[in-house]
Amino acid sequence: MLLSKLIETRRIDAELPPEIRAALVDSLFAPVLSLFVGALACSIIGATVAFSIGDAWIMAVSAAILLVGLLRVVSALLYKKANSGNPRLWERVYEYGAWGFSALIGLLCWLTVNGTTDASLQMIVTTTAAGYAATIAGRNAGRPSIALGQLTLCALPMAASLIVYPDLAHRALGLVVLMFIYGMIDITLSTRDVIIQALIMTRKEAALAARFEEQATRFDIALNNMSHGLCMLDEKDRLQVWNERFLELLNIKGAPVRVGIHISRLLRYCVQSGNSDARSLKTLFRQLALSFRRDRFDHVHISPDGKRTIAISRRLMSDGGAVVILEDVTERKNAQERIAHLAKYDDLTGLANRTQFHERIAGLLDAVDDKESQFAIHLIDLDRFKTVNDTLGHPIGDKLLKQVARRLGNLVGQSDTITRFGGDEFVILQTNVMRSQDASWLAQRISDEIGEPFDIEGQRIHIGASIGIALAPADGRNADELLKKADMALYSAKNTGRGSHCFFALEMEAAAQARRSLELDLREALAAGQFQLYYQPLVDLHTNRTTACEALLRWFHPKLGEVPPSIFIPVAEETGLIVPIGEWVLNRACTEAASWPRDITVAVNLSPMQFKDSALTLHVASALAKSGLPPRRLEVEITERVLLEECESTRRMMAELRELGVCISLDDFGTGYSSLNYLRKFPFYKIKIDQSFTRDLGQQHDARSIVEAIATLGAGLDKIVVAEGIETEQQMKMARAQGCHQGQGHFFGQPMSGAVIREWFAASAAARKQLVA
Repeated sequence: MLLSKLIETRRIDAELPPEIRAALVDSLFAPVLSLFVGALACSIIGATVAFSIGDAWIMAVSAAILLVGLLRVVSALLYKKANSGNPRLWERVYEYGAWGFSALIGLLCWLTVNGTTDASLQMIVTTTAAGYAATIAGRNAGRPSIALGQLTLCALPMAASLIVYPDLAHRALGLVVLMFIYGMIDITLSTRDVIIQALIMTRKEAALAARFEEQATRFDIALNNMSHGLCMLDEKDRLQVWNERFLELLNIKGAPVRVGIHISRLLRYCVQSGNSDARSLKTLFRQLALSFRRDRFDHVHISPDGKRTIAISRRLMSDGGAVVILEDVTERKNAQERIAHLAKYDDLTGLANRTQFHERIAGLLDAVDDKESQFAIHLIDLDRFKTVNDTLGHPIGDKLLKQVARRLGNLVGQSDTITRFGGDEFVILQTNVMRSQDASWLAQRISDEIGEPFDIEGQRIHIGASIGIALAPADGRNADELLKKADMALYSAKNTGRGSHCFFALEMEAAAQARRSLELDLREALAAGQFQLYYQPLVDLHTNRTTACEALLRWFHPKLGEVPPSIFIPVAEETGLIVPIGEWVLNRACTEAASWPRDITVAVNLSPMQFKDSALTLHVASALAKSGLPPRRLEVEITERVLLEECESTRRMMAELRELGVCISLDDFGTGYSSLNYLRKFPFYKIKIDQSFTRDLGQQHDARSIVEAIATLGAGLDKIVVAEGIETEQQMKMARAQGCHQGQGHFFGQPMSGAVIREWFAASAAARKQLVA
C-alpha cells in the first residue's frame, strides 16, 4: 500500500502548477535559522562524543556536519536574495544539501554506536538523529522525494548499526527504528497531501474573499488584545488607527478620541488626566508629534511620581505616516536597574562587591604617588562566625553580617570603600594613608568595634575580627597581588591570636612558599611511605598496668627530617589530605594492635574533616575486618571541634561507631568550649583532660581544682577520666588523688615505634611473671 501511495504521489507531483511548486520550494528555505541551529546542535553532539572517546573520525564527521549545515544556510540566504528565481534549480540545491547533511547524521550514528560501548553517548547521538528525522516530515513534506531521501540516509544507518550491535536491546531498538522509518514515510506522504490541498484551496477566489472578512475581524480582536499600545498616524500626525491598550497607557480611555484627531490634542488629554507633567509632555510631543525621518526608541516617564516608564518606538511608512507602539516597561526597567545594582553591590549588606572593589582599586593604583601617598587594604575575617551559623542558624548569621557592615560603615572615611567578598570576609580600602600607623589605628578600631557584643533577636553574640593589612604601592601594584599579601598577613594574624591585626612582611611570602612546598611534599609522603606510627601507653593509675596505647603520626621527610605534627597536620586538614592519611593511620594502627596482648586497646585520633566523610564508618569497619582486631579494642579520639560542626550528622556518625562496638573518647577536654552538654548528648567512653592542666598540678591551685572537678564529673557520668601530659611522679600521684582513672605522658613511656612497643609489652609481661613467681 505504501508503494502504491509513493507512485501516486510522484504522478500528482509531476502535474503540479508552477506557482504551487514555487510555493513548496519557498517553504523549504523559509526557516533559515532552524538550518543553522540544526547544524550547530548536531555538530556539538558529535564533537562531544568525539572528545569523550577521542575518536578522530567522529570529530571529522562533526566538522563536516557543521560545514554542510553552514553551506545550507548560505544557500538559503542566496535563495532569499535571488527572490525565488528558477524553483527547479533551487530545489536541486536544497535536495543535495539535505541529503548530504542527512547522510552525515547517519554516518555519525553508525560510528558512535559501533565505536563505543558508552550507552549515554549512544543515546544522545541516536536521540539527536531521531529528533532530526522526526522534523523532516514537518519541514520537507511538500517535497516527498527530498524527505524520503533524508529519512533513508539519516535513519537507516542508525537502524543498521543498532541491529548489528551485539546486544538484544540494541537490536530491538534497531527494529523499532525501521518501523519508525516506515511510519515517518507514511506521515510525510499524508502531510504532503494536506499541504497540496491547502495550497490549492488558498488560491481560489471565493475562499480568499471569505477569509478576508474573517481576518479583518481577527485583526480587530488581536489589535485590542495586544499587550502593547499601538496607533497609526497619517502624514500630518492625525490619528487613523489605535487600540484600547494605547488609550490605557496614556490614561485617556474616557477622552473623546476619534479618527483624524491631531496627536497634540491627545497629549493635552494626557495632561488633563493628571498623569503627565510639562517635561513629560514635551518629551512625548517630540517623540510622537514631530516629523523625523528615522526610527526612534526611548524611555519616557509619564507619571507624576516618575515611577512609570513607557517605551516608545515609531516606524515611518512610505506615504509619510507612521506606526507608533507604546510599551509599559516599568518592571523591565526596574529589573535592569536591580541587575545593574547587583553587578556592583552585595545583595545582603548593600556594600560594594568584588567587581566594584576591582574597579575602585584600579583607579586608586593609577592615581597613587609612590612617595607622597598610599592606601591600605584591610582584609577582615570574622572570628567564630561559623559557630554562630552552626548553632543559631543562617538567618541569625545573615543579620549579624548586616550589623557588622553597619559598624564598619561608622568607622571609615567618606573616601574609603567597604567591600564584602562573600561569607564572613570583608575588605576595606583605606585612602589617604600617610603612614602605616594610620592603617594600624583603623585596624585596632575595627577589632575593638567588632569585639563588642551583638544583640540579635535576644541572642547576645560575641565574635571578633582578624585583620591582614597590605599597603599600596609598597606591597603591590595590582589588586590580586595586594589581596594575596593581605591574605598572608591575615593568616599570620590568626596564628598570632584571634582578634589581632598584622601587616604584610616579606618573610610571610617566604613562609607561604615554604607552606606550599610542604603541601606538595605532603601529597607525595603517603605514597612514598614517609609516615610512621608511634605508640604512647595509657596506664591505669591504681594498678600501674598499661590499658591502651595512643597511635601518634610521625612524618620523616627525606630532606627536612622529622616534621612536627603541629606543622603538617593543619596543612593536611586544610587541603583535605587528612582523609586518606587518616584512613592509612586507622588501618596501620588496627593491624599493629592485633599483635598486642588482648587486654590492650589502641586509640586513634580522628580529624573533623574525617567526620565530614560519610564513608567514615565503612572505613573503620574495613580496618577492623582486615586486621582482625575486635571492635572493643579500638578507641577513636575526637576533639570539641568535631562537635561544633553539623551536630546532627556528627551524632549519627558517632552512633554508628558505637553500634560497631568502637569506644569514643573526648580529647583535650577543658581547652575549648568544654560544654557539659556534650557529655550528655554524645556517647563518650573516656574524657581526656588536656595536658596544660596536668602540667600545672603541682604549681597552681586552680589547675588542681579543675582536674578534680572533671574527674568527679566523669565518675558521676560513668566515664573513664584520663590525665594527659604526666611527666613526673608527683603529677602522677596528684592526678590519682584527684580521681583520675588513667594517665598518659612521658613518665610512663615515650612514644615508641611498633617494634619497640611490642618489645615493651613483652618486657612488661616478663616482669609481671617474675613478680608473681
